[in-house]
Amino acid sequence: MKNIEGIFRGGETFFIAEIGINHNGSPKEARAMIRAAASAGADAVKFQTFVPEEMYSRYTSSMLRNDKALTADFSQIEFFKRFVIGEDDLKSLKNEAEARGLIFFSSAFDIPSVEMLERLGVPMYKLASSEVTNTPLLERVGRTQKPVIMSTGISTGAEIGRAIDTLRSFGTRELVLLHCVALYPLGPENANLSRISSLSSMFALPVGFSDHAVDGAGCALAAMLGARVFEKHFMPAEGYDCPDAAVSLHPASFMKMREDVERAVTMFGHGGVDYDFSEKEVAKSARRSLFSGRPLSAGEELRRDAIAVKRPGVGLPIADMERLLGRRLLRDIPEDFPLRFEDLE
Repeated sequence: MKNIEGIFRGGETFFIAEIGINHNGSPKEARAMIRAAASAGADAVKFQTFVPEEMYSRYTSSMLRNDKALTADFSQIEFFKRFVIGEDDLKSLKNEAEARGLIFFSSAFDIPSVEMLERLGVPMYKLASSEVTNTPLLERVGRTQKPVIMSTGISTGAEIGRAIDTLRSFGTRELVLLHCVALYPLGPENANLSRISSLSSMFALPVGFSDHAVDGAGCALAAMLGARVFEKHFMPAEGYDCPDAAVSLHPASFMKMREDVERAVTMFGHGGVDYDFSEKEVAKSARRSLFSGRPLSAGEELRRDAIAVKRPGVGLPIADMERLLGRRLLRDIPEDFPLRFEDLE
């Protein structure tokens, strides 16, 4: 199991298989998905925890259609009731995940869900982008003093800043932001991956990527922009019937996504300007040294036209040329021989 502290320092890659509500409300399916996520290389599994009556008004449908609370309609509430897993089953799923070396945590959408997750002892929290402006929830999550990963879709910079301030003022010390775009599926033209750099610069926090595309290709590109935390919806098999199937990866594609990201991170490197030590042997062969351009005689004054610049780069560097000019030779030097300070006055 990965050390959580490393995740929030921004250096380690961290892969979250978002089971979310793809379990269809079945603890059995959820358990199978945890096992599949472990085999696919996930570091964590994330669920979504909510009380439907706390999340939706009974007038939701009417208000979305007419902007007015005209008719009560429980359809949204009833729909999400299908995906609720009880506390005892969640505890069993947490045990399953931890036994397989996975971090178990959840997106909390209301305060009662935070209270339940606290009873379960989750090590950290996820806040969905829909909750960036939910101040009471932010305050309660902050009071847990546990690390938080917060998505930032459908949010302005000012709203993100206020959410960060709220979390910190109530006790959150470790925080990672996730760039995301609340489109399902996310098309390339809307990915806006450069926002990762903008968020990092604006808030001086590690920024990862919650990807809603149909594949995982964007995650490797996000890694090149500095992202190290990657969240991707997960399903147990291709063709599986679940709410987020259109934006979910199955085990093989999740594993490929992870491999592509790790390769991108390796290629990203450390950013040092000086050439790497691993290039040392190439440098010896490819760079140039100072050599005699013709046969030289003892007592002769060394001039520029008598010096050749040639490979390999294991003799005197070109930068030493001015130190040689005008000095007399102590001995004869054959043509094409490396010049040395000990052969000069």
